[in-house]
Amino acid sequence: MSALSLSTATAPLPRDESALLDRAIAGVLRHAQDGDLPLFAWTLGLPQPALLAMLAQRFPELDRLEPMPEPDYASIRAATPAGFAELVALLGAHRAPDVLEAEAEWLARAVAAACFGERPLSVDLGLSGREAVSRLLVRYFPSLSRRNPARRSWKSFLFAELAASRAGAAAPGGAAGLGPRAGFSDSDRRGC
Repeated sequence: MSALSLSTATAPLPRDESALLDRAIAGVLRHAQDGDLPLFAWTLGLPQPALLAMLAQRFPELDRLEPMPEPDYASIRAATPAGFAELVALLGAHRAPDVLEAEAEWLARAVAAACFGERPLSVDLGLSGREAVSRLLVRYFPSLSRRNPARRSWKSFLFAELAASRAGAAAPGGAAGLGPRAGFSDSDRRGC
């Protein structure tokens, strides 16, 4: 697949959440391509045909992208941390009923990938700040965003929610007393 040119830097905050979604997806892909995020983020955890279809739909201004050789793409995707799919599922479980399922999935994948970066979530999403991240999460995953009334860092909050869901599934009594990263391997914790 050829290099993408999806610039998101210094653009004003879009009023429309769909444009903000595009900006977040482009930000993750650009930061992965530039080495600021782990390379797996460049795939969004999607099979290559699904990634190419999403790019064609969301970014029609891009010329037709040539696929990578499948073994190369598979090796990049194989580096996806175990916690990535769980974060995508956590976000997806809280999807607003009035948003397109595909858009919510793409955002969940972009957010989950950006959670494995070492910078603030807004930076790794290519967004202007916490307000932009909050707008997306409130719009696409409202029931989850309401569970963060203390306005904790979104990245820490998401990993804490995931730890609580892991602990709740593993033992009766839930995750009381767990820290924000309890139960995660080092690869899961990177970027919290």
